[in-house]
Amino acid sequence: MSAFSKLMAKICDRPEGHPALGIDIAERLDPLAKAHPDTPDWRRSISDLLKTVDFDPSYGSRKKLAIELGYTQGLIDTNGSSEMNLWLLGEVMKRLADAGAKIPQTDPSLGR
Repeated sequence: MSAFSKLMAKICDRPEGHPALGIDIAERLDPLAKAHPDTPDWRRSISDLLKTVDFDPSYGSRKKLAIELGYTQGLIDTNGSSEMNLWLLGEVMKRLADAGAKIPQTDPSLGR
């Protein structure tokens, strides 16, 4: 399965391939973030989102996920990793919403 399908399964706490329909992302992730020793801000940081659900938050993992979801190496080279991270957080939230999950209002600075 893809990295995104694995991430979606972790976020939604469902087996891979099961629908996200009706999952309230904030209701699921807020308690996990609160209980996490780093108190990650999953709403504003893709690294923190990944930490919240115990998914590899390394640059390599984020880059692999971004490229899988349509970001290009050229954009990474041109815009840098900060822009990639902002795009990736927005894209993950968009795809969760497209899959039927309820996502919280996003920060306008995230570009979504």
